[in-house]
Amino acid sequence: MVGMKVITATLAATVLLVSCGADPAGSSTPGPSPSPSTPSPAITPSATPSPAPTPTRTPTPSPTPRPTTPKPVAPPKAKDGTNVAACRDGNCQILVTGRTTIRFSGGRIVVTQVGPKFATFTLTGRYGGGNGQLGPNCAVTFGYGGLSTRCGGTKPAPRTEDPPGLTLRAPYVAGRRAIIDLHAR
Repeated sequence: MVGMKVITATLAATVLLVSCGADPAGSSTPGPSPSPSTPSPAITPSATPSPAPTPTRTPTPSPTPRPTTPKPVAPPKAKDGTNVAACRDGNCQILVTGRTTIRFSGGRIVVTQVGPKFATFTLTGRYGGGNGQLGPNCAVTFGYGGLSTRCGGTKPAPRTEDPPGLTLRAPYVAGRRAIIDLHAR
């Protein structure tokens, strides 16, 4: 019985050494380790099955965004629309789209051209005479003391700040349309 135990122990040690890569002859020098690409002949495949791969969802392509075209902004409304007769008293705000003659008590203004950024005008009458261009956020006043121009800021100066005389403004000029504002004081 003791012999059987020795044989069983020797056999178990040999199997253990072979599976660890040792020389079965009992050499104390370990042999070359097997390369990772070649399996060791002493290693047996596992009896447990490998886990099934986790299914992955194929990404759904997101829809391509459509380019958006900004909607054109409607121009502001002139208080008196296109009614040139509303200017007879020297206080009006009208929309012009080209050459327009505006008659008022004391003179006349001829808008000679409306461009994309300015309205070109000529003034004659009791407030003096002159010509020039009107653009947004500018006010031109013709008076007995001469001409004054105020430009800048994000908003035009309010009418309450107009000096005596005839003040012209173009609060809106775009797309060959202009709103002309007259204020006689």
